[in-house]
Amino acid sequence: MPIYQYDCGDCERAVEIFFRSAAKAANPRCPECGSARLQRRISKVARVRSSAQRLSDIRVEEEIGHLESKDERGFSKWAKQMSEKFDGELGSNFRELAQKADSGLNPVERSDVKFTLENSIRRAKEAQGLDSDD
Repeated sequence: MPIYQYDCGDCERAVEIFFRSAAKAANPRCPECGSARLQRRISKVARVRSSAQRLSDIRVEEEIGHLESKDERGFSKWAKQMSEKFDGELGSNFRELAQKADSGLNPVERSDVKFTLENSIRRAKEAQGLDSDD
């Protein structure tokens, strides 16, 4: 039972249409305006990975490379992104580092973010019983 996504050429809305079978998807109509002028969209795909896979996929040099600047605002933006990506897996506190930078503080961990990230990855892998070289 597929769900297809379309852009409507008449009402210009992005719509999703549920079909009970792929055969019924031959002549779709916009559920908003009834138009047949629909352009199929490419749907996003999510890849489900285990926590162990996510930890093994972290590339420290690449993540450090995303650190845009050495000022507090650039660091804060980077730390917020790191928090969203890794705080769950690593048990890290990048969100707290971002808040400190936003308030003008220069957190000690900021002086060596590479060490902090590598150490967080190592501890998380050890907690899961993984070899820290994986």
